[in-house]
Amino acid sequence: MSPDTNSSLAELIASLPESQRRQILSGLTEEQYESIAYDWRVWARANQLPPEGDWNYWLLMAGRGFGKTRTGAETVRKMTSEGYRRIHLVGATAADVRDVMITGESGLLSCYPPSERPLYEPSKRLITFANGAQAVAFSADEPERLRGPQCDCFWADEVAAWRFAQDAWDNLMFGFRLGNRPRGIITTTPKPIKLVKDILRDPATVVTSGSSYENKSNLAPAFFSSIIRKYEGTRLGRQELLAELLEDIPGALWTRPMIDASRVQLSDLPKCVRVVVAIDPAVSAGEEADETGIIVAGIDHKQHIYVIADGTTRSSPRDWAYAACRLFLRWDCDRMVAEVNNGGDLVEANIRGVHPGIPYRSVRASRGKYVRAEPVAGLYEQGRVHHVGFLPELEEQMCSYVPGLETKSPDRMDALVWAVYDLLLQVQEQAIVTYDTGYAISPI
Repeated sequence: MSPDTNSSLAELIASLPESQRRQILSGLTEEQYESIAYDWRVWARANQLPPEGDWNYWLLMAGRGFGKTRTGAETVRKMTSEGYRRIHLVGATAADVRDVMITGESGLLSCYPPSERPLYEPSKRLITFANGAQAVAFSADEPERLRGPQCDCFWADEVAAWRFAQDAWDNLMFGFRLGNRPRGIITTTPKPIKLVKDILRDPATVVTSGSSYENKSNLAPAFFSSIIRKYEGTRLGRQELLAELLEDIPGALWTRPMIDASRVQLSDLPKCVRVVVAIDPAVSAGEEADETGIIVAGIDHKQHIYVIADGTTRSSPRDWAYAACRLFLRWDCDRMVAEVNNGGDLVEANIRGVHPGIPYRSVRASRGKYVRAEPVAGLYEQGRVHHVGFLPELEEQMCSYVPGLETKSPDRMDALVWAVYDLLLQVQEQAIVTYDTGYAISPI
């Protein structure tokens, strides 16, 4: 089959709807299939192809698993074939550029048949194409390296995750000055950072959006059975899966409408299959001391959480132990859970001194508050956590918590988080929490 015939076949298949394309591809001979295996026009969805018209920046904001990396790589391949000679590849870190953008399964090298792959020299951060065009790798973690080098084309990946986003972007732009029609593709999962907003507002930008669901046929079933199930319907899911730029969401993890939407009255509290008292203990007493967070919560047979009572107190260790044990007996709880990062074994000894036979479990935080709290906030957004009546002080603390900006320990919120982890997340999602966020709740 001649090259012209291959091109004509590829163009024909590319012009058809996706369902017809797949049907024709399944009927091709092995020789025909191999001849078009690396023709992106055949495999790409419409929103993975460069837009028509006059633009300087193509911003592809899409969800996880959409195919952003492959789209960026194939666009660079297309640009080099059209005469662009100097390309900058910029990722969040040097490892991201190397392992994802260049050598990854969907990276630049994978776009070419083995016999036509460009020369990659890692030590030089350089890719040389057959026609003499060159691509240079840069890390946004080292924005000064972008100061000086020039390009007529660039691929910037995951700009919303760049640590030094503005500096890296500014230096990239100062060198974006070669050729008659310089162009750049920006592939990212959206986050409402200033840089992303500025790119969106630029009149030279064309924007394409896409969700994770569009590429379902090419993703592992486990991705949808675990990750999608965990995040869909949540704020994080709207951002990471649906690629929404959530400018209207405040910095706090919780909002009052989120809590109000699932609130129930005590008369509507169903029978819980397990109830716990969770404690975030203070290590000192006195007017200026932190509070000891004490929260009662239960779970029903539908795996919904009910936050039943807030017994938080600012008191001596002996007094908060009495308060916790009273709530334990009042609500016929199954277990008491206490965080022991500061108090260690003394926390359990304090509780045992009040009620020796109480079922007890110690937990220890291995990561920061945000990593612990975010999955819990996600459950609220899914409507799976219900406050029983109003818990005003707890809710004020929750709705005031902005990660990284807290000035005082949110003890009530911390106790709430421990309760939810013990009732649901630790039991059902420990593997995902451990490997996806790097956080694990573990008994001592």
